[in-house]
Amino acid sequence: MNRETLKIVQKLDRESLEVQLLLQCAPMIAGLKASNLLIIASENEEDARKILNGTRISCVRLARMDKKTTMLIYHERWLKEYLASEEVIRLLCVLGYEGKGFYEVLHSVKEKYRSYIGKKGDFPHELGLLLGYPAEDVQGYMENKGRNYLCTGYWQVYADPAAKLSLFQKFELARERLIRAIFDGKEIQELIQVAGG
Repeated sequence: MNRETLKIVQKLDRESLEVQLLLQCAPMIAGLKASNLLIIASENEEDARKILNGTRISCVRLARMDKKTTMLIYHERWLKEYLASEEVIRLLCVLGYEGKGFYEVLHSVKEKYRSYIGKKGDFPHELGLLLGYPAEDVQGYMENKGRNYLCTGYWQVYADPAAKLSLFQKFELARERLIRAIFDGKEIQELIQVAGG
């Protein structure tokens, strides 16, 4: 984040739901990514749903723990298209999802994530696929147990680092642009409507 944008962020109410949506989900709101995680105060979950209501952006609660709720925020059509790509289907089959539809995968990952949060199961690596991470990086993470990555940014990169670093830079520029838009008085719903088109 550049210095100017950092100064703007410091002036904003960083606890507000709108600011948290931008800070955590800017790549998805900007139309650069099919999905993002949103971790918010549990008391804000219903307000998050209201913000997304009437847009093409969907959400599902993955887990609620203490006072925090973790949600998957996603553009359904884009995420379905990504999950239907050949390399993702191949990895999903390896992970035991052969022949399963979008909602079956989503439900299973949600259950596995809740089990993981409750310390009753392993981390579901397929969550990386639901977050739109490249299949080669999800597979690299699994095979290397989170080590030996080539670079890191929005995720740990195991293949084609130059392209991924370029993408991460686009994500950051989108975040800065959206933060400036909110600071200039744009409404979060307006920004989401533009992305959801």
